Amino acid sequence: MSTRAILVRTLPVVLLCLAGCPQRPPADATPLTSEASGPESAKAGEAVALTARVLEGGDETVEYRWYQTYGRVVALDDPTKALVHFAAPSLAAAQTLRFRVDFRTADGRTASAEVAVTIEADPNFAIGPQPDAGSDDPTPRVRLVTSLGTIVLELDREAAPITVSNFLRYVADGFYDGTIFHRVIADFVVQGGGFEPGLVEKNTRPPIINEAANGLKNLRGTVAMARTTDPDSATSQFFINLVDNENLDYTATNAGYCVFGRVIEGLDVVDEIGLVETETREGFSDVPVEDVLLERAERVEE
Repeated sequence: MSTRAILVRTLPVVLLCLAGCPQRPPADATPLTSEASGPESAKAGEAVALTARVLEGGDETVEYRWYQTYGRVVALDDPTKALVHFAAPSLAAAQTLRFRVDFRTADGRTASAEVAVTIEADPNFAIGPQPDAGSDDPTPRVRLVTSLGTIVLELDREAAPITVSNFLRYVADGFYDGTIFHRVIADFVVQGGGFEPGLVEKNTRPPIINEAANGLKNLRGTVAMARTTDPDSATSQFFINLVDNENLDYTATNAGYCVFGRVIEGLDVVDEIGLVETETREGFSDVPVEDVLLERAERVEE
């Protein structure tokens, strides 16, 4: 894959201040001081209230603007109010969400305050019994029967316990049966586990935390979880590396993509999938012209 650099020429910019430009605060104006508060912790599904308050220097003209600065993204009901609410998300492991609120008065004085809320781990994150509950097999295996042949994966429970359990739950539920490999990029990855033919997206369970810092690398033939730009957003989609993809590994500055197993049979099938003709369709790029079906995914008995 190649990255095309875009050079942007910077030109002088002149701004003409008309109505609405920030005002300079009066020299004798009282400094604006403020605070934000919320509960120290909350449970999944609980309604959480965050409150902003001006301590000194404010009046009825104070404007509020809330932002989330860290953690699983949640929806604030009205970020322009002093009091905002959100629903605590369901998480596999506890996580602290951080928020900032900015204050501004009509005469241009500003202040900011921060608040943090720890969301507790949801004991019902993976509702229902796990498909391998009580199993001590550190390397469970899964057979992927595709329209181009069979692939066998060996999973690494010790390195990625949450990810492996999540993947096996989808397998046990039959979720992957009849899905497609919807993204194929030669000399990079083949990706599937989220769409049916026609690019119909399937509903998934809640996302899991990113276990990419487990020491496993995105080497040729390994299987890893796909996700969005949010590190903790993986659900059902997975990909198999066609080559060594060092840029997908966890580092101190890169959240990485969690490797949780490897192909032990059928790497030639993976390579064949990686060579299929692709196109852009319905806003999706790298879609195989002819569907590559994941006909069924099943556990291989120990």
